[in-house]
Amino acid sequence: MGTDRLGRDVLANVLYGARTAFFISIPVMALAALLGLTLGAGAGFFGDKGFSTSRRNLLLCLLSLLCLGYYWLYLPVQIASLNLGTPMALKSIMAGAVVVVLLFCFSSLLQKFIAPLRQRVAVPVDQLVMRLTEAVSTIPRFVLILVLASFLPPSVLLLSLIISLTAWTGIARLARAEMMRIKQLPYFEAARSIGLNSRELLWRQAFPNLLGPVLVAFTFSLGGLLALESTLSFLNIGVPPTLVSWGRTIASVRSNTAAWWLVVFPGALLTLTILALYTCSHYLSKVFSSKNRG
Repeated sequence: MGTDRLGRDVLANVLYGARTAFFISIPVMALAALLGLTLGAGAGFFGDKGFSTSRRNLLLCLLSLLCLGYYWLYLPVQIASLNLGTPMALKSIMAGAVVVVLLFCFSSLLQKFIAPLRQRVAVPVDQLVMRLTEAVSTIPRFVLILVLASFLPPSVLLLSLIISLTAWTGIARLARAEMMRIKQLPYFEAARSIGLNSRELLWRQAFPNLLGPVLVAFTFSLGGLLALESTLSFLNIGVPPTLVSWGRTIASVRSNTAAWWLVVFPGALLTLTILALYTCSHYLSKVFSSKNRG
């Protein structure tokens, strides 16, 4: 496969680039799928009037989100901008988890002495999730990454966090639609009629039938993330220059436009990988469709 302008083996770059692509794409897509499945299934199952909780839990969720936004988003961004290293970012994440645990213990203590905190209120889960999905969908992911890259150094952790927090919306919509369909099926109505609680209905009846469509969407979206990672690497955005990637190997052709092998071999492998993932998604969809008809 030849070498690049520095004499590095293109075959080695292609192999290590595959590892980088999947190292970033699979965990990011797994986190996005888990977030989308949780929010979408909750919205479809509970609707606007099916979920109620105490005021203490609502207050705890609000304070926890604020703390996690500070310790898990703001501080890691500042740490990345100051080049303080990954250990400092991990310490910030651990500190956020400790603060949430302390808030839980403190709110449990307050609940025993303040009666209004024990009162239950209905939560419009479907409306909240749909408005959040619409708000996140309006943010152009690529533009957001470009804006952050203009004043922050490249970081795999930061790039993974940004993509995870913006890639869950499609799976959330799919999970919500599937959950609303499953709720109308006879076996689900029969399970509800025999007295199963919400947890048993979700874990034993709904989630096993939701995993098929979500797995198809996961496989399909994984191909898109591979293409996005290679595009960002080609533009020298997001991924640190110390990591070998397909996009950065293709970008090295700028210094020698006659070196066609720097484009053909990494580009062909990227194309074949994405095509393979899309083909797997297609056949998985056919398998689950035939299973549902059976």
